[in-house]
Amino acid sequence: MTNYTQKLTAWLHDPAEKQLVLLRDPAGHEGGTVAALSKLLELNRRKFDKRADHMAAAADRPNWPRDAHAGRYPAFEAVRFGHCAELIHPLSGERLALPGLELDVELDDIKKQSQAHFQSLIREDDRRTFLAFWRFGPEIPQGDDVQVGALWPLLPADSRTPDHSIWSHLDTVSAIHTALAGDENGPDQPALLVMSFGPVQGFIGQARSTSDLWAGSHLLSTLVWEALRPIVAELGPDVVVFPNLRGVPLVDAWLMQDQDGGPALRDLFERYGSPLLGREDDRNPLFAASLPNKFLAIVPSRQAQALAESALQAIKAKALEWAEQAAEKVFEAAGRTINDVTREQIRAQLADFPEGYWAAATWPLLKEDRSDLHEVAGKLQEVLRQIHPNLAEQGIFEPAIWQLLSKELELEGLHFLRPNAGILYPAVHALAERHLAATKALRPFAAARYEGHRCTLTAEAEWLTDDREHLGLNRTERNARSVWGELARRKPSWVKEGEHLGALATLKRMWPTLFAERVAALTGTGAETVRRFVVSTHALAISTSLENVLEELQDPAKPQRKAAIENALAHLPKELARFEPTVLPHRLVQAVHKAGLSKHLDDFKRLPAALEEQEDKANKADSDSTLRTLWGDVRPETYYALILMDGDRMGGWLSGADKETRLQYRKTWHSQILGKMDLLEQQHPALREYLDTHRPVSPGRHGAISQALNDFSSRIARHVVEECCKGKLLYAGGDDVLALVAVDDLFDAMQLLRLAYSGLAPDPAMQLDAFVGGLDGLKGTKPSKPSKPFLLSKGWGYLDGRLMTLMGAKATASMGAVVAHHTAPMGMVLRELRAAEKQAKNTRRPVPADLNAGGEGNQRNGKPKEYDRDAFCLKVLKRGGGAVTVTSPWWAGKPGEPDLARSALALMKQLAQELALTDFSRGAIYRAQLWFAGLTDDEGDRDNELWRERIACSLSAQFQRQKGTPEVARNVVDFVCDAMRPRHPRTAIENFLATSEFFAREARAIKQGIRSSATQESRS
Repeated sequence: MTNYTQKLTAWLHDPAEKQLVLLRDPAGHEGGTVAALSKLLELNRRKFDKRADHMAAAADRPNWPRDAHAGRYPAFEAVRFGHCAELIHPLSGERLALPGLELDVELDDIKKQSQAHFQSLIREDDRRTFLAFWRFGPEIPQGDDVQVGALWPLLPADSRTPDHSIWSHLDTVSAIHTALAGDENGPDQPALLVMSFGPVQGFIGQARSTSDLWAGSHLLSTLVWEALRPIVAELGPDVVVFPNLRGVPLVDAWLMQDQDGGPALRDLFERYGSPLLGREDDRNPLFAASLPNKFLAIVPSRQAQALAESALQAIKAKALEWAEQAAEKVFEAAGRTINDVTREQIRAQLADFPEGYWAAATWPLLKEDRSDLHEVAGKLQEVLRQIHPNLAEQGIFEPAIWQLLSKELELEGLHFLRPNAGILYPAVHALAERHLAATKALRPFAAARYEGHRCTLTAEAEWLTDDREHLGLNRTERNARSVWGELARRKPSWVKEGEHLGALATLKRMWPTLFAERVAALTGTGAETVRRFVVSTHALAISTSLENVLEELQDPAKPQRKAAIENALAHLPKELARFEPTVLPHRLVQAVHKAGLSKHLDDFKRLPAALEEQEDKANKADSDSTLRTLWGDVRPETYYALILMDGDRMGGWLSGADKETRLQYRKTWHSQILGKMDLLEQQHPALREYLDTHRPVSPGRHGAISQALNDFSSRIARHVVEECCKGKLLYAGGDDVLALVAVDDLFDAMQLLRLAYSGLAPDPAMQLDAFVGGLDGLKGTKPSKPSKPFLLSKGWGYLDGRLMTLMGAKATASMGAVVAHHTAPMGMVLRELRAAEKQAKNTRRPVPADLNAGGEGNQRNGKPKEYDRDAFCLKVLKRGGGAVTVTSPWWAGKPGEPDLARSALALMKQLAQELALTDFSRGAIYRAQLWFAGLTDDEGDRDNELWRERIACSLSAQFQRQKGTPEVARNVVDFVCDAMRPRHPRTAIENFLATSEFFAREARAIKQGIRSSATQESRS
């Protein structure tokens, strides 16, 4: 068992406030909080293996040249963080200056606050104390006199390279220290263990409802935690480099529960107001799928195989256990009992679920004098060369890096610190990743023998039964005699008539019920009070019309319409009483309360069921007069939207294979260090190649990516979809987002998600740097300026008092979006959604000649450089048949520099607004399309000035004739030809116009500007 006393010693080797006391405290940074806590916890600091600290520092911090006679720490390295504080974004290199910090942070005060903070976290044993320190150490200390506030979680580990936090460094040191300590067989060496699980897309895509869609993604995420659990229980959560587990709801739930028969950390979660304990519906963070299907951990080398096998055993055992529980509930509800026949079916169908793969690579150590660096590195390099020759020249082995760090390059008057084994992390990581890829390529396959009819959801396995003779019955007999036929009669909310499900489909269908019981056990409430609510597609569609009704009620210019709506609302309770209520988007519920109509909320929830009945009537004109009065002259909305967003090149971000995702060495140093480097570079031109080289991957970089994805998926994506827009987040794990959105909020949701992923502000009012100013709102709990809940800038985000590092301007994301009728089969809509996302990923366009992307010229491998991905594909699936598709980059120009005035979504919204709110007739769109039929549609037409002038002039004339704005027509033509660069420009222009016209129809008319009113109100 892991020695948690040693882990505590390692984790406390540096104080959290190190950069605020360094060069200020006469006792040194180790003489304050560290010494006090070590004494209080009776820790022997002499047992701390300093190799862990040295390896972590070498892996995360760049080496820089020093004057040969300047001593160990020359003056230019003495960066006083409080005096000239700045944070460097670890993924984009953007700098966030924090002026005047030292003036507002008293030395004694920050030491007292830090010590008091950690003392309040001490538990009755070292294991629980370590877990409390790890989880709540980065939480902002409580109290009215807190001086650093939102900066506390981002305080850097090193003021000279402020691109990784002290918490990341402490975690890495603790993980390496744990690996070095070994086990009962003695000391060991670290290894990188990487594991991956599946299937993912195929399993999630097998869905017939939004509930199935949520259940598939959430179930896989929960299973990944079950695989991680034995590793975390054995070694601690700090050893998991990716994903970062701090703040993950499933991990928090584990920390709350009793462990080893003793009290857990529940009181700390109560103290900090954890939403896991305060919410009993699906807005509880536990209902959010937040773990990706892959993880990376630092483990003892000798234990790597055993840990991987225990993870595989745990995930398979838990999947089988839950599948049997799901079947038991189904059979019990149908008045039956599962027997050996059913259990054998379940075991057979889950024999290979989930798929799991692993690989491990040892992180070699060096002799104390490091004289064997070349020998050890040479062996690593040779192994990589055997996998692929290029790997031996990448990462730490790039010539410009290796020559300097291995002292092959002599520079007169300069020297580099002798590197240790920490610098080999990139090579070890590459080795583990390549072995994992090879393992997945050799996946075994065992054919299964099935009889009779297949599962109606997956069509892959037998449906579950207690009598195998039932498998061969015809449809009528199956429905009359099978468990599923009886269940459909007793529990139509679980299965519909004719559905017969296999083991995996049963688990997915029952997962909402099973997981709600787990949440109830955690929150201490009854299982009947915790419900998994899912916004149905019809409820989401109708939310657009309901919001329009609320706006009309508050419009003083429409007194007659207001009176008609109030009269309809008075009759709703009686006429809708017989319909079942459903769930409405949270944003709409807030709007209902704000409008003072809380008493009608239950009526609004019954409207989707009433409208479904109305749609089934042959003569809709004679249907319910109250509903006709409620909607007025506009038919209620029947379309909704699905969004699927995925970060681009995430594998490249983690592996560092793409140089453009990595920072140059010169961009990772504090401005004070960088100034000295500029002088040294002028004196020693040989340094330039090293300074321009892109840094390889490191634990800090992996931790930064993980934390950015955690904050985006668990906090910001939900805020955008459910608070800023009328939507429902179905899945947000890392860089993946799957969400339902009302059609009138679709443009806002798409644009905000893309911007928030990179931490880019949509307008000046949301600029973080403008708000920071003197740090009033970030340092303390009593800002002199009004605090705004949602700000973005330069790769950082600020939400609900929390400052977060997001993916940055270098990171891009692609998105598929589908608009469909609420009655469209979910399986078909999901196929179209996957196809749309794939189409967005395959988007390519040349870099404009006047743009110099990344400062590296417009050539790549001798060819013109292209932007690829960083696009969206929007499909409108019309109920009457046919689809209209727009595939476009997010905006014109560079990916990391959003010009929202020249973006496809802003242009479509502008055109839709003109069509909806002015006398501009939609007939102009149809007439233009008829005229377009006589034009060519070739790729060369994009750059044909005569062709473009003809089509722009014709479209402008049509717009002007119909009282529209002629400039919009020319803007559309220019954007399609210059930014979208389609192969068939005329068709692309037609689809652009047709899509805008669809969003201009009365039921879904978009009334706001770049952001919806919901977005604006959420920030006020």
